[in-house]
Amino acid sequence: MKKQLILQLLFFFVVSSGFAQENSMLWKIAGNGLKQDSYLFGTVHMLCPDDFEIKQKCLDALDKSQKVVFEVDLSNPDNAQKLQAYSAPDTAFIKTFSDREVQKMDSVLTAEHLSIKLLDYVSPVAVVSLFTMKGFNCADPTKMKSYEMELSAIATARGKAIGELETIDLQFALLKDIITPKLFMESVYQLNKYPALTAKMVAAYKTENLGELTALIQDPTWMTDEQKEKLLNERNENWTAIIPKMIKDQSCFIAVGAGHLAGDKGLITLLRKNGYTVTAVQ
Repeated sequence: MKKQLILQLLFFFVVSSGFAQENSMLWKIAGNGLKQDSYLFGTVHMLCPDDFEIKQKCLDALDKSQKVVFEVDLSNPDNAQKLQAYSAPDTAFIKTFSDREVQKMDSVLTAEHLSIKLLDYVSPVAVVSLFTMKGFNCADPTKMKSYEMELSAIATARGKAIGELETIDLQFALLKDIITPKLFMESVYQLNKYPALTAKMVAAYKTENLGELTALIQDPTWMTDEQKEKLLNERNENWTAIIPKMIKDQSCFIAVGAGHLAGDKGLITLLRKNGYTVTAVQ
């Protein structure tokens, strides 16, 4: 469940701009002296079971690859332990709000069958993640399916090596920095907007409409310029330094949040600037 919370929070934050004319969630990386093609796949991390699908072209690309790479390898037992520790409550966080603010937020949450007392049991990062999960309106939220976990299981069953682009420590430090009391309060007050937005994003993802998915998340209501810089641009720059080393001598299937694909500072553009030919797989 905690893995689901963190994946959903990442989904809430990450989609960038552009490439409306090349709508695909799967991209082939070739050229620049590569011995074998590699692949870049954009996920939304999790979906309700009825919406979840791994297309055959993705399975074919995974089969052609020697290694499957995620943002973080959540199948790693060490990461699972850290995930549990990072989900622990922050007793000081609730104290940053006035009594009136707490009461007002709790009133909003109660109407959504939630409670501000969630902060007594899990971290603010996990609570905001729960808000985004709720927006999916799954019949049973505990049965949501994770692209990362499903792909990891397939890769393991097929004897593929598993890799990661960054550490879970880095991800939680980043999320903790971004989930300020102000953002937490805004998230509570916008909770009723999540279902409509999420439905549109899921529809865009299922049709691989990267341009539309981009436009939905780029709305300043959901992502500030500062958040975009920290969550997308800086991490893309870091990953662009790592990916060429990974794909130099072996084919990799790299699965990251769809928000990291497009835009002037997205992975597609950055890899192209590094001399690779990156093309949509239709």
